[in-house]
Amino acid sequence: MTVSVKESSAETVSAKILEIRRKITDNSYVDNAVQRIASVLSRQITAQPCRLKEVIYG
Repeated sequence: MTVSVKESSAETVSAKILEIRRKITDNSYVDNAVQRIASVLSRQITAQPCRLKEVIYG
């Protein structure tokens, strides 16, 4: 993944933005974040009852 960072003065960029920019250049951080998102989505999908029969059969 390529991340383009626009050069700007440190005065106009908050510390939080600088921290996030640093983190997203770290491949292990991004991989871990994607894994966490996938885990949360999987739990949410499997926690919902299957409503396919209701949709098909009314």
